[in-house]
Amino acid sequence: STVDLVTKFPTNAIMKIEQFPKEMFDEKRYGPMEEWIKKNGRDWGRRTLPQKEPYQKWLKEVLEKLPADQNVFEITNEPWNKMSPEDFAEYAQWVLEVVKEVRPDAIVGPNLIGSTSEYKYDAAVYRAGGMKGMNMVALHPYAESEDRAWLRKYKAWLNEQSGHEMIVTVTEYGSHSAPEGPHKRSEEEQAVRIVGQSLALYAEDVAIIMPHTMGQREQTPTYHEDWFGLIRLAHQPKPALLGLATCARMIDASNYAGDLWFGPDVGANLFEKDGAYTLALFTREGAKNITLETDAQKLTLVDMMGKESAVEVKDGKLPLEVTTSVTYVTGLTAAIAKGASKELRADRWPQPEKAKRVTRSMKAFPTPPTLDGKFDEWKDMTQLSMMNPKVAGDDCSGFGYLAYDKDYLYVGVDMRDNQVLNTQPRTGLYRHDSLELFVSAEARDDNPGYGPNDYQFFITPTSAEGKPVVALLTERSSVSMRDLTEAKYSIVKTKIGWAAEVAIPWSVFKGFKPKAGEKLALEMRVNDADNSHERFCIDIEDAGGVKPHEPTSWAILKLE
Repeated sequence: STVDLVTKFPTNAIMKIEQFPKEMFDEKRYGPMEEWIKKNGRDWGRRTLPQKEPYQKWLKEVLEKLPADQNVFEITNEPWNKMSPEDFAEYAQWVLEVVKEVRPDAIVGPNLIGSTSEYKYDAAVYRAGGMKGMNMVALHPYAESEDRAWLRKYKAWLNEQSGHEMIVTVTEYGSHSAPEGPHKRSEEEQAVRIVGQSLALYAEDVAIIMPHTMGQREQTPTYHEDWFGLIRLAHQPKPALLGLATCARMIDASNYAGDLWFGPDVGANLFEKDGAYTLALFTREGAKNITLETDAQKLTLVDMMGKESAVEVKDGKLPLEVTTSVTYVTGLTAAIAKGASKELRADRWPQPEKAKRVTRSMKAFPTPPTLDGKFDEWKDMTQLSMMNPKVAGDDCSGFGYLAYDKDYLYVGVDMRDNQVLNTQPRTGLYRHDSLELFVSAEARDDNPGYGPNDYQFFITPTSAEGKPVVALLTERSSVSMRDLTEAKYSIVKTKIGWAAEVAIPWSVFKGFKPKAGEKLALEMRVNDADNSHERFCIDIEDAGGVKPHEPTSWAILKLE
């Protein structure tokens, strides 16, 4: 048990508080547990609120068993995929009451996304009162870990919202090494990414950084979630473990002194510890030749895996080749710090020009089509290529269709699929064969996140219920949805896969009036899973990868 672990093997830990005993399931609020599980899956402990008083009594008893030096508490794990912000805010305050009673000086706070948008989860939790009394936020940034400008902005926003200094911890970050499929990534690339993330988080003074260390199940070579570990299933260390250990040995307990400038595309983080300086050099792509100017006569180079080599400096200059694999330089004198700056230069990592937002057009049906799973009547309507270049066409590929009239938005997909499969509960429909339709009646370029005029629909060829599903997501965080009974549709299995034609009434989109010249933002994504592989995402060819959580990125759809 957790109590035994931290008692018998003393360690500094962040104690994550989530889930609750089965007998505390609130049937008055959610109905019988069996019925809830049948519809929503077995994750009741993370997706529902327990009975308050029994839960708080139980939680207090558990916390009192923990050693007194266990004093840092993270509330739940990624609640934005499980609970509405209002429910989570309520739960977080229940937890805070108990923690502060047992540990008055505790560091405690929720796991949040790390977004400052008023439409995103973090702001909604603040509005619902969930952050009252909190002094910490835990993040799981993964791909964003190296974005230091984002982290600075978010920390400033946290302090402003809270009215006091907030402690920021990172309790998950890292990278995977899936050997096959669309997410294929080598173990060496995994190591490079994790070390780069660690340097960035350390430089930005994150109080605690904890990489995704375990989870090396290796069950499916294409499923990246099975390959996040730093140790192989055979108990062999991966390069990432050695890279992380070297990074810790070189910079842990150091002070970040600033960045040096060697031109664009070169990272140069300078750290100081007890008067000794260590410079971490790296690129994000390819190799760069630089010249390090120093008054030191001899330096030591340490590569990402820990191998050391002594070098001599001639005439105060040392030529170096810098690559994506970090090189640490030690033996530098204090003079090196004179050129360091903690300002983030925008030209250090030049960004490609922002891709022009895709614009599509949609024609009107002169007469309502017959919904029969065939597409003869759609030949003059908007046709979209649905494909993923990393997924074989016979595995999953096809065409999407868009059209409208005064009453309905019409959406169709005709998919080639070698196995039509969806046995997931409502909360996991996206994991198997399904169409996700994203529509914004507030087409905009700023204020990211889901607002009141942004919609997500699920359409499946089959389901665990033994029938197709056509549903509207009513609350994204808890994945709550309702059957779209007002829609008309035909969903059929075909000789090569499955096809769907769906007519969604315009009345679903609050206040939107369809007429030529009006515009929406709209994207489609087909999910495909077989017994042989986990979910693949099949997007519209010109989308360049749909961003489901960002309506500001969806293609503009003009009505003709």
